[in-house]
Amino acid sequence: MIAFEEQIAGQMKDALRAKDQVKLDVLRAMKSALKYKFVEKSQADISVEEALAVFQTMIKQRKDSVEQFTKFNRPDQAAKEQREIEVISSFLPKQLSEAELKTLITDAIKASSAANQRDLGKVMKELKPKILGRADAKTVTDLVRQQLPAS
Repeated sequence: MIAFEEQIAGQMKDALRAKDQVKLDVLRAMKSALKYKFVEKSQADISVEEALAVFQTMIKQRKDSVEQFTKFNRPDQAAKEQREIEVISSFLPKQLSEAELKTLITDAIKASSAANQRDLGKVMKELKPKILGRADAKTVTDLVRQQLPAS
């Protein structure tokens, strides 16, 4: 957790020097979100997994915003949100490829003894620790649904 704070602080200094306001704003938002999570947990230190979950939530919010701005013909705002996604993504581990995801999903289906789509929760519970910060949950859910037979 401390590593993220130091990394964010260092990049904030660089953004200030470069006068990159978009990057500075998103880094401040990241710092604030981590601090909020820290306070929410009653001063218990937050884990790397929780920090990654916070970052993924921020990315998801921005992806939704990009979609809305594009829908309402606001390419300038959509580009700004996309830039913010890139900054936040730089703090996440390398994303899994679709082939790697499918392999993990197949293993999780076997490990959880999932028989059909009603067992989706079992599969996701098995997968969650392996994909945290490395894949979008919605994409993973869609891939799991494709591999599980209908109820």
